[in-house]
Amino acid sequence: MEVPSIFLNRILSEMVQKNGSDLHLAVGSAPMIRMSGQFIPLAGQEMVTSEMINKITETFLSPDEIVKLHEIKNIILVKNISNFRFRINIFYQKGLLALSFHYIPAVIKGFNDLGLPEVCRNFLEARSGLLIIAGAYNSGKTTTAAALIEELNKTKALNIITIEDPIEYLFISKTSLIMQRQIGVDVNSVADALDYCLSEDVDVVYLNEIKDDRVFNSAMPKIFELASGNCLVILEINADSSNRVLEKILAGISINSPAEAARYNLADILIGALVQKLVKRRGGGLVLANEILLNNAAAKSLIREGKIYQLESVIQTSKKEGMISMDKSLNNLIESGEVRREDAL
Repeated sequence: MEVPSIFLNRILSEMVQKNGSDLHLAVGSAPMIRMSGQFIPLAGQEMVTSEMINKITETFLSPDEIVKLHEIKNIILVKNISNFRFRINIFYQKGLLALSFHYIPAVIKGFNDLGLPEVCRNFLEARSGLLIIAGAYNSGKTTTAAALIEELNKTKALNIITIEDPIEYLFISKTSLIMQRQIGVDVNSVADALDYCLSEDVDVVYLNEIKDDRVFNSAMPKIFELASGNCLVILEINADSSNRVLEKILAGISINSPAEAARYNLADILIGALVQKLVKRRGGGLVLANEILLNNAAAKSLIREGKIYQLESVIQTSKKEGMISMDKSLNNLIESGEVRREDAL
């Protein structure tokens, strides 16, 4: 059998060279990669064995990480392997280890590279409030959040704190100062990280997706407090529409405060929501589809009244302000010829 570290370096390098985004290793299957949205086997590779995957795991995990994996059966971390950076998910299935590697580009892409609407730049003019970046898993929301932070980093003099688990993109301070804090490494918990921000001179706080619902709900009051002060909060959420984004936030904050007060607070601090999906582009690659909600007077009124389900009509009638629904965004991609109708559907 090929030396595990050499095998891993080789297939990860091949995946990156093919412009793949993810590599999956499971016992009894050939290495699989996701490329341009398609899930395909890596050509010419042998079936992955239990011995192979165990030895591969040992090549990049520290002794403490191995103990943690055995205790909780699943860990997510970021490592540099073969001169590339990956978010790695290590878990058990049918009693056997499995691995997935998500490639994190070294260069943070800009607005134009990602195809973000110009209205997104307006989000960054806010000195305080709550900006939400949403989408399903692998929809590129962390990449979009990184682009927003880097735009601030290049154009404004701000104190920016990121709260991440784990840290994916690495920022180099330019006109702004960026400090990245990883939960469990640089700070014990999300709550402790938010407490620090509440007591310090901070202009922007970014929180990547909080996967634990209990932690998310307990964090919401502190997020609201930050956003209602002199701080711009960029929050990443797993949700596929503006309605679901706001419903999730209100469900979390309402646990700690009356529902009516929660709605009024959200209406006051919300800047907007950017919901995105990656769709297979005709001819190869992926293209971004966006839903954009801006918190205009009509949206504020509906949020205060708890009529979240009516926000879709506000989006449809506010095109001139820069709003767009996901259906309209997908339809535009179909009409432009960038995307096949069947792929959009």
